[in-house]
Amino acid sequence: MSQANWVLEETVDRSREIAEARAQLVELASQQGVTAVENPDDLKGLPPPDDAGDDDINQFLRLLREWRESDLTRVG
Repeated sequence: MSQANWVLEETVDRSREIAEARAQLVELASQQGVTAVENPDDLKGLPPPDDAGDDDINQFLRLLREWRESDLTRVG
C-alpha cells in the first residue's frame, strides 16, 4: 500500500470516528435538554451581589500569603 493510500484510509477512518462522536454528543445533549448558546454574553454570568469590584490587590496578596503559611504549618 502506498503512503498516499494509507493516509487516505487513516483520514477516512478518523472522519468516521469524529462523525460518530459528534452524533453521540448531539444525542446526549438532546437527552439532557442542552441547547446551543445563541448569545455569548449569556456565558459571562453575574458577579456576586456583595462584589463591588473594587477589591484591594494588596489585601488579596496578604490573605493569600496567610493561607499559604497556614497550610505550610499544618503540613509540617
